Amino acid sequence: MSPYEIPAADSVRGELTERWGSPLARVQAKLSPVLHPWLCRFLSLSPYVVMASADGQGRCDASPRGGTPGFVRVLDERTLFIPEESGNRLLQTLHNLQENPGVGLLFLIPGMRETARVNGRAEPVSRNDPRWRDLPLDDEERERLLWGSLIHVEEAYYHCGRASRFSDLWDVARINRNQADPPLPKRPPTTAGTEQPVGRAQPAGTDQPVQHSRPAHGMADGAPESRAGLPQ
Repeated sequence: MSPYEIPAADSVRGELTERWGSPLARVQAKLSPVLHPWLCRFLSLSPYVVMASADGQGRCDASPRGGTPGFVRVLDERTLFIPEESGNRLLQTLHNLQENPGVGLLFLIPGMRETARVNGRAEPVSRNDPRWRDLPLDDEERERLLWGSLIHVEEAYYHCGRASRFSDLWDVARINRNQADPPLPKRPPTTAGTEQPVGRAQPAGTDQPVQHSRPAHGMADGAPESRAGLPQ
């Protein structure tokens, strides 16, 4: 079978459901349409979130965001606000939200195995929006930030710490080793859109640019794609 000739997701899901059965009642019960108090507290302590989005054709992007603990504001049990920094200015998430408002959020707290997950719809808001003045931002943020995302919660729940445990994500000895002796050299410069055979790896320790066999997501010929209505 070609690696691209994979069974349809529904057939795989059907096979696994037949073999394993339905989720336990206690697992189903943790799915909540609102942010219950434990989740609100988790988000208030989290300095890091990964925001997944997809465009109208299903092309996906997962983008990390970080700040002081609680930089993602809980407005109420059904609404979050994520302040958006300037970042790399590719605006991939914003492009996706123009076509598809659905997002998935994964919140982490350093050293804590459990994670928090929030799924819902994102609504971009700029500081020209009348609602901007009512957002819980300090004066410096209100002046510096250009936009943010209102997240309308549809599903929220905690995720057990099995993945963190299996990966030893927060193992202090490993963290210390990686900080003292990084397993990878400093990231190399990137050249998008340069042709190179797939699977051709860069020699270890070289400073040669990373070359892609096709344009990177959001890039065309090494420059950001033109997005109607978006600044470049």
